[in-house]
Amino acid sequence: MDLEFPRYEHDPALGVTEIEFVARFTGAIPSRQEILAELALVSGADPASIDLGRLRPRARRGEVRGSARITERR
Repeated sequence: MDLEFPRYEHDPALGVTEIEFVARFTGAIPSRQEILAELALVSGADPASIDLGRLRPRARRGEVRGSARITERR
């Protein structure tokens, strides 16, 4: 699975990073857990600190569009 980030905004005052992403895949549509694990790997964040928003799969294009919010633990 390849990830692309059209929007990546970090707010250090709040300790929050908001991202929009496009996950490109081949085969079956990846599950929320697979996408969460990939985002955690790429961002270096703990999976528990990532909140996935709505996912919009496009099976014929082989992509999933979505958003996520990563909160820093203090």
